Amino acid sequence: MSSSPTLAVARLAELVGEGHVITEPTELAGYEVDGLQPAAVARPGTAEAVAEVVRFAAAEKLAVMATGGRTKLRIGAPPRGYDLALDVSRMNRVLAYDPGDLTLGVEAGIRFADLDRVLAEKGQFLPLSPAFADQATVGGIVATNSSTPLRHAYGSTRDYMLGMEFVTGEGNPVKSGGRVVKNVTGYDLHKLMIGALGTLGVITRVNFRTFPLPHAQGTFLASCESAAAALALCRAIARSPLQPRLVEVVEPQAAQILSGGRATLPAGCWSVVVAAAGEPGVVERHGAELARMAQGTHAGAFAGLADKEESALLGCIREFPKHVMEFCPAATIFRISVLPTQMELLLEHARQVAERSQFTWAALVRASGIVFVALLPTAAAPLDGETLRRLAQAATELIRASSVPEIGGRPMIEWCPLELKREVNVWGPVRDDLALMQRLKKVFDPQDIFSPGRFVGGI
Repeated sequence: MSSSPTLAVARLAELVGEGHVITEPTELAGYEVDGLQPAAVARPGTAEAVAEVVRFAAAEKLAVMATGGRTKLRIGAPPRGYDLALDVSRMNRVLAYDPGDLTLGVEAGIRFADLDRVLAEKGQFLPLSPAFADQATVGGIVATNSSTPLRHAYGSTRDYMLGMEFVTGEGNPVKSGGRVVKNVTGYDLHKLMIGALGTLGVITRVNFRTFPLPHAQGTFLASCESAAAALALCRAIARSPLQPRLVEVVEPQAAQILSGGRATLPAGCWSVVVAAAGEPGVVERHGAELARMAQGTHAGAFAGLADKEESALLGCIREFPKHVMEFCPAATIFRISVLPTQMELLLEHARQVAERSQFTWAALVRASGIVFVALLPTAAAPLDGETLRRLAQAATELIRASSVPEIGGRPMIEWCPLELKREVNVWGPVRDDLALMQRLKKVFDPQDIFSPGRFVGGI
């Protein structure tokens, strides 16, 4: 960690306070990333302390990873080094909240579940809706650009984020954007932090636009015999005047996995899940129009769900990666951004790859442009050599197939066993903008201390 580890720990204790530096091996194990453990964990309580710790790390040339709820440490490529975990979970306050203005500012370490309860008391919400919602922190959700089922109606994080404060690799605090909906035009530097996996800076504060909770909500379920029929219904919904809250397609194997998580889904069918929200009349209209469209696209059974069924199903869809990994600890889960018009072809390629490799597969489709595909080895982790060989081959084939011009997808492996990360580039093909990304890394983190190697192209 340093030429004098004892002095380094003492210095960290000065910066973050006595009792907020962890060096016990049993506790350090909880911060492991792809087989590496830090020599110490610093738990600052303020943005100023974060900046001080980063300056110290830069001076000592320590590899630093920012953490919070630690639900997403398995995302990304294996790091080149890992000396210090910077745990911001003590920074968990609501710093500013104006319900009348629909604006909110929070520290990065606040858990989404806690924030959701605060907003609900004022009849509002944030459409982040991440997996591992009970433990995930706002900083981690933003840094990994976690996908939300509510993306269909509200867009991604960048669409309702107003601004951010973060610390660069030189320990400089930076403010970008603002705290109100109408900001002065300028460079939205904070948007570079979204999905960068903490490689450009340590997020300390995020400002959002909030949304009123709807007066009524209804969730509807259509059963289809094939992916083609399910996606035809999605296209019909997209062409209609309806504005649903979410539109998700659950493949039969995924339905079986989610049913184990207490969701209500018919066996052997491609299920189209549509949620509508607003005034009661709006929800009723969605139900009537969706029933008509389901009949027109030759969907099978169509029904509205009761409150308990609705809550269980939407919760399981949100927690799809969690349920898949509980079902199959060696699961490899791809997240592929793709145009809705190419989803059917992508799913067919995924089916063929799985069959050739003799793996079970499962899929969840966000109709607005994201497909999750899971390859499910029957072998337990750690993987044996033959299973790993077949899985690496299948992963390579699926990445290649989803990237061809006919599909034009952007694939990444979001979750997989460590053994596979050593065989396959989890970020997919080299991107055209890699050189630009490398230059940005040099500007924001000139000494390469933040999560080295975890991001695209070894950044």
